[in-house]
Amino acid sequence: MKKLYKILIAAFSALVILPSCAQLLEPEPYGLVDLDLVWTKYNYTSSLVNTIGNCSEYRSTLDYAPLGDEAQHVNDRTGGLYYSWYNVDFLNGNYPMSSGYDSYYNNLRTIAFYLTNNYKISFTNVDKLELEYWEVKAHLFRAWHYFMLMKRFGQAVIFTECYNPNETFENVKLSNVEQIADFIIEELDWCLGATENESSPYTYRWKPGSYSINRGWAWVLKARTAMFAASPLYYQEGSKYTWEYAYQINKEAVEQLRAHGYKLFDEKPKNNYALNCYDYYHIYPSDPARNVDNETIFGNGGSLKMWQSYALPINKGRSSCGICPTQELVDCYETIDGEPILDLEKPYLDEEHLQPNYNKNNKMYDPENPYENRDPRFYGSIFYNNAPRYWNSPNGLRVQTYVGGNCGISDDANSLYYTRTGYYIRKFACDRSSDENGTFDGRVHNARLAEMYLNLAECACEAGHLDVANDYTNLVRERVGMPALPDGLTQDQLRLRIRNERRVELAFENIRWDDVRRWKIIDQTEEHVTGMRITKDNATGKFNYTRFSLGTRTNKGHYKYLLYPMSELEVQKMLYLTGDNWQTPGWE
Repeated sequence: MKKLYKILIAAFSALVILPSCAQLLEPEPYGLVDLDLVWTKYNYTSSLVNTIGNCSEYRSTLDYAPLGDEAQHVNDRTGGLYYSWYNVDFLNGNYPMSSGYDSYYNNLRTIAFYLTNNYKISFTNVDKLELEYWEVKAHLFRAWHYFMLMKRFGQAVIFTECYNPNETFENVKLSNVEQIADFIIEELDWCLGATENESSPYTYRWKPGSYSINRGWAWVLKARTAMFAASPLYYQEGSKYTWEYAYQINKEAVEQLRAHGYKLFDEKPKNNYALNCYDYYHIYPSDPARNVDNETIFGNGGSLKMWQSYALPINKGRSSCGICPTQELVDCYETIDGEPILDLEKPYLDEEHLQPNYNKNNKMYDPENPYENRDPRFYGSIFYNNAPRYWNSPNGLRVQTYVGGNCGISDDANSLYYTRTGYYIRKFACDRSSDENGTFDGRVHNARLAEMYLNLAECACEAGHLDVANDYTNLVRERVGMPALPDGLTQDQLRLRIRNERRVELAFENIRWDDVRRWKIIDQTEEHVTGMRITKDNATGKFNYTRFSLGTRTNKGHYKYLLYPMSELEVQKMLYLTGDNWQTPGWE
């Protein structure tokens, strides 16, 4: 029995009184607290509640962009994660991405322990509303953890009570996407049914004064859950999670958000440190009280050090250029008349993306002057050849990405300062940030209204509500001065336009990674990326543009990469305990 208990702990959690992410309780003699004492003191129980949600993964980095077709990491030739990702066809035993499996189940067990035992609370120095708020936190993070498990594995074990050492596990079964989605939404509805009182710090509010847990986040998670469950990767014939079902949930979520004051950020840039309101939004200081920023629904921690870690070679104090936008991403930005550069149905004529299939209806794009007349979001997101280095000095220093320029493309495998693709990331970077002035750079938001609009647009399009899909896509475009989509687009045409809009509006926000997987198109996006090598004719001053391949990313278009594998050790444990093979399809 001792052996079984050890397996149980490894499979589902660590002991609840000794979590790995944080110190849980005030130490008693010998550093331990009896579980029965947890419910006898306010600080004991509140400390337990404070561990709920530890180790949760939020979108606070740019790490996913260079794993997909948005960017190439500069450290792509000298070993490490990105070199391996580009060159190795992984097995389940050496898959390099952390799935969060252990930490999610650790936290789920802590949550189950709390929710099934909190009736034992015996202290009286706590408000009833705070007790309810603690329950909201538990249910909300349980929903979040199951969403992540559903998204990454397409299956999970749903449990609401802690397993005991005598459990045989014979009846423990994996739940499918529909079952997990139902459970997530049930948890979120519980949260949304809790007391709402904006004047009390201990109720589940729309404006809690922090990004921590607000009612908007529950609506975001509910809408995302329905959209994912309806997507091609997850949908199973006969499931209630049709696109129409997802559309209705996303529609209600957006209506609730708008009714409670959320709107697209439209503040005009100040002091010429940003190009437009879109650019300004991504460097705007954290504003959890929503005094100005009413677009961010759920934020994250500190700002990125763009000037240092995702830097131009001409930046003082830089350590690396980090990630380099691909030509594929640059190709997605339309011209200012609203016409795509490429034919969205078949953007390239060859497998390696070296032969662009130009949109015959686009009369503004000039391959000899490729960066003119583009969507304003392009200029706020990408440093390209001859881009102004500072917005408040448009005629001053220029970024020269041509061979031999001050930020020129480099073939030196050991250089981490110079672009691999001919581009650098500008989004989130503030001109004021430097080693002397500190960081004024922006952050990757976990959830914002523009994403919700595009989620609704996608669900509406797939469900056949083309006018609604068009309207919400146009709201996002209107914010940056892009023209509305043409009337009369077919469902197939509108689908391609919405997907392209997501790629542009949400660039580098770790959403593309999920999108191409739930759409099941990684065979079209993940294996081949390109850059732009620019040379300058010194006699004429003319630039010559040549697309080039960054090589084939080994087998990354294979269907097994749609989901995460379980570790082989975990698979063997559960095979022994349940008799079933829990390994993710494709990773057997």
